[in-house]
Amino acid sequence: MPLSGVAQTEPTEQQDSVQLVMDSLRREVQELKLKEMMMQHVLDSTGRSAREDSMRQALRQQQIDSLRKITPGVPVIVEGDTLFNIYASLGGEGPLHRAENIAYKVKQLGKSLRTTTDSVFVFNSELTSDIMCGEVVVMRVSELDGLWAGKSRQELARDRMATIDATIAQLQKEYGLKAKLYGLCWAVVLIVLQILFFILTSRFIAWLRREIAGGLRGRLRSLVVKGYELLNLQQVKRILFILARILQAVLVVLQLFISLPTLFIIFPETEKFTWNMIYYVWEPLRDIVVTTVHYFPNLVKIAVIIYVVRWLLRGIRHLSSEIEAGRLKLDSFYQDWAQPTYHIIRIFIIAFTLIIVWPLLPGSDSGIFQGVSIFVAALFSLGSSVSIGNLVSGIIITYMRPFLVGDFVQIGEHEGTVIEKNSFTTRLRDIKENIITVPNNSILSQTTVNYTAAVRQAGGTIVHSDFTFTYKVFREQIEPLLLEAAGRCELLLKTPPPFVLVTQLEDFYTRYQINAYTTESQRLFEVYSELHKNILDVFRENNLEPTSSHFVKVNQ
Repeated sequence: MPLSGVAQTEPTEQQDSVQLVMDSLRREVQELKLKEMMMQHVLDSTGRSAREDSMRQALRQQQIDSLRKITPGVPVIVEGDTLFNIYASLGGEGPLHRAENIAYKVKQLGKSLRTTTDSVFVFNSELTSDIMCGEVVVMRVSELDGLWAGKSRQELARDRMATIDATIAQLQKEYGLKAKLYGLCWAVVLIVLQILFFILTSRFIAWLRREIAGGLRGRLRSLVVKGYELLNLQQVKRILFILARILQAVLVVLQLFISLPTLFIIFPETEKFTWNMIYYVWEPLRDIVVTTVHYFPNLVKIAVIIYVVRWLLRGIRHLSSEIEAGRLKLDSFYQDWAQPTYHIIRIFIIAFTLIIVWPLLPGSDSGIFQGVSIFVAALFSLGSSVSIGNLVSGIIITYMRPFLVGDFVQIGEHEGTVIEKNSFTTRLRDIKENIITVPNNSILSQTTVNYTAAVRQAGGTIVHSDFTFTYKVFREQIEPLLLEAAGRCELLLKTPPPFVLVTQLEDFYTRYQINAYTTESQRLFEVYSELHKNILDVFRENNLEPTSSHFVKVNQ
């Protein structure tokens, strides 16, 4: 019995151990299946996400491709060159601001006066690829930038890095410390050369002036044209001195015009200013040349018109000179009309010439030209009304001929000899040698008495003086005394003889008037003085005393 029990126990233990192994294997298989299922789930999820991301990226790329056709982007411009364009924003910073910052940093690094420049490299982070130069972040490149460029972020960053690196190197070559030292050396050389040119020019002009002062070693002569010495030797030397001074100024200006732009071109910072300065000088010269070439046909027309008008005026002036000299006589046309008529015709011819030439002038059809013309005309008309009145009065006086130069006249309150007649005024010289200027406009509004004209036309002018005597003195006694006083005057004519008029019978006295002829119209004050002296002497000799006397003179 015991033996059989032992035998049963052993198989049971073996079965338990096998069962345990089987259970363990079964659990491991289940775990493996679970892991497999989890891994399959993860794989399925990852693939689906990747496919979705790929689809989203393709859709975004398609949208960017369509926007690229209508969006030019913001260029990054350095020294007038466009490096590349910025399309996308980054971190709240728009394309315009990004482009300006990139250009500023590139120029700042390129124009640095350091002898060495840090190398440019790309630092890739999780979200952006940074293009750096030393510790300076020149540009950040995002995935969106890559999509706009049709490249990956890393590829676009490498391309932009190469462009920026080349630009910085070029700027260093132009603006770096070596370039500055090189340009400074050339500037010093140019300044020294310019000083030497100034010294040589000054010495050359000084030598030329000495040669001119010495008569150019005896070869300098006076300028003689057909036997007439137009310029003597001193005048020729003076003109040559002036020409030498002009030559010196031209040489100095020419040297400065060449050296100053060259000096500014040496340094890139001032090169733009140099070209602007040359442009400001060249453009007006070019416009003048082009305008002159285009204007040449009109210039020829104007020259022909002026030439014809000039000879026409010469012919009219010759006729007026002949008439004025009396060699050419025209009916009812006085000699003294010749010059005023010539000037009037000359004004009308010149005005007519201006009317013809005006449309041919450059810019005559421009609004500014016409506006200035209207302004000048209005200013002239408003400011010269009195002058125009005097001018018109002068023309009227010329053709009315109330007096001539040399006549003794009375104009209003003024008496004197006419010494000048012009378009605006008439000048008199009175007996006290004072010069009196009378506007022509006032002459027409006043009474004018010409004593010389009476002498010229009637053979003499009458001077007279009034005296009164009481009725107790008989006329037969007074008249012979007045005639005797007039006969004593040397400045009075004997033929026609003097005569006495009884002009008025007053309440208590009789008025007598002595009249006599004289040709001394320029000496009327002397004539009256002599007549009055003689009358007083005659009355005193005959013990007569006038009741009252009035001294007047009129033209008969």
